[in-house]
Amino acid sequence: MKVLSKVDKAWLAGFVDGEGYIGIVRQRKKANRQQSDSLVYHPWVIVTNTDTKILEYIQSVVLTQKRASLGFTEGHKIGYQVKITKFGEVIALLEEILPYLKVKSEQAKLLIKYCKTRGGTRIITGRGSRGKTSFGTLEEKIYQKLRVLNKRGI
Repeated sequence: MKVLSKVDKAWLAGFVDGEGYIGIVRQRKKANRQQSDSLVYHPWVIVTNTDTKILEYIQSVVLTQKRASLGFTEGHKIGYQVKITKFGEVIALLEEILPYLKVKSEQAKLLIKYCKTRGGTRIITGRGSRGKTSFGTLEEKIYQKLRVLNKRGI
C-alpha cells in the first residue's frame, strides 16, 4: 500500500464508510478425496461505485496488483467494485483508515483481529505450507458479530 496523507486516509475512510463493505464471507467447501467438507471464512473489504476513476485511484493506492469486478442490475447504472481479500492488504488498509472511520470502525477492528489471528498461523503438511486449515469458534464468533453489525434495515 502506498503512503497516504491524512487527507487521503480521511477521504478513503469516508468512502469506505459510505460506499463500502467490511466483513467476512463464509463458504462451505465441498468434500473431496483429500478432505472432508468444511466451512471457510474469507475477509472482504469492498468499495462499490459507478465512477471508475475513483475506484482506479483506490486500486492504485491500496492493492498490490490490480483486480476489479463489475456487475449491474436491470435499470441501474453499471456498478464497479474494488475487492480487497488478501490478509496483508486488508490489515494495511484498515489500520491506516481506522482512526477516521465513523460508521464501520467496529467492523474494521473485528476484521483486523480476524486477519491477524488467521494470517500468522502456518502448519506444514506433506505438500508444504498451507496455512491454518481448521476454523474454530473464534472465526465463527467474529463472523456472527460482523453479520449483526452489517445487517441492513430494521
